[in-house]
Amino acid sequence: MRETSNLQRKVFAIFGSFTLLLCLVFFAICMMVAYVIEDHLLDNLLVGEVRYLEQQAKQAKTIPEPRLPYLTLYTESKVIPTELRTALPSHAEKAEWFSDTEHHFHLRRVHFPGNDSAVLVAEVSELLTVTRQSSQLLWLFAGACILTLLLALYCAYRISRKTIAPVVTLAKAVQQQRNCDSQISLPYNNEQDEIGYLASTLQDTLNQLKLTLRRETEFTRDTSHELRTGLTILKSTLALSQNREMTKAEKNELLETVAGMEKTVKTLLALARSESLQSEDIPLRALLEERLLVQHQVIVQKQFHVDLKLGHKVRVLANRHLVSLLVDNLISNALQHASNPKLIITYKGNTLFFENATDNQLDLETSLLPGQKREGSDGIGQGLFLAKRICEALNWTIAVKCRKNIYQCALSFTQ
Repeated sequence: MRETSNLQRKVFAIFGSFTLLLCLVFFAICMMVAYVIEDHLLDNLLVGEVRYLEQQAKQAKTIPEPRLPYLTLYTESKVIPTELRTALPSHAEKAEWFSDTEHHFHLRRVHFPGNDSAVLVAEVSELLTVTRQSSQLLWLFAGACILTLLLALYCAYRISRKTIAPVVTLAKAVQQQRNCDSQISLPYNNEQDEIGYLASTLQDTLNQLKLTLRRETEFTRDTSHELRTGLTILKSTLALSQNREMTKAEKNELLETVAGMEKTVKTLLALARSESLQSEDIPLRALLEERLLVQHQVIVQKQFHVDLKLGHKVRVLANRHLVSLLVDNLISNALQHASNPKLIITYKGNTLFFENATDNQLDLETSLLPGQKREGSDGIGQGLFLAKRICEALNWTIAVKCRKNIYQCALSFTQ
């Protein structure tokens, strides 16, 4: 986005154009009023002089002379010039005439007793103040117009700072965070006005869209990780069944695998849709024993030893299936990656610890991120990332550390 907003330019252009139009209209009105006033003033001057001459003629029985030097009275004894006589037709009482020599005349008919042909002529060129000062008035108008334009642009700037600038700032903030995966925080989202409503609504909408996209991406990753083992079992068992009949144990294993996959898909869909999962009071040791029995065959095959160091009274309020999925992940990680076939599960201070020996060098800062695998792993690096997501859904916290070749994963929760 350009530094100068198109919206601000439009505001400046609108204010400037409107101000210029007002100046032109005001100047035209002022000039018209000035000319009208000037014309009426001269006309009233002639009317007063005509009245005086007519009164004097009645009283003195003679034709008087005008009192002002720029007034000339034309009678039968003093013939009016042809141009002036033409400018005042016989049926007209008054007229104006501009000569070729820039002289301006006002003419008024005077009615004397027995003589209606008298005409009072005023050469008013020196009295035309507005006309003589037109150049100065034009400069005055230009200066006033410039000052008014500057004032209007300043007002437009101040208005844009109060009204338009927040919109421009919001647009820039949205553009800057277009490719950002984290939750965004837009300016003005706490303001109690229309801008604040727009910012908060836009922020909530964008965050919901980003959250939806992230859940969709994570659902794809989680599905590929969680269903791969079950699909492998199904494929292997079905491949063997082509050469021989499946045993009852194999059929039961298939049914359990399908049931487990169904539960997993439901859980992942719930996570992806951010559904409200029902919580219940779970005896933690009983749940751990149940999940160990699910993987009993693998534990026996690998001669793995699991040591549960927690009492039967430890309970937790959470969604059973999410906790089961979380425990299954951590037990599977230990079975696959432990350098010594032993897993110790302990409980201390509302924290559940999973500990096993390891020979691998771990990057603890990235181990909870998607796609992170230990050396020699045949997985796709989603186990701990899924565990982290489940913990977030349960409002638990997960932390990993490694000391003296002992890998430890800690799950903290509130009772």
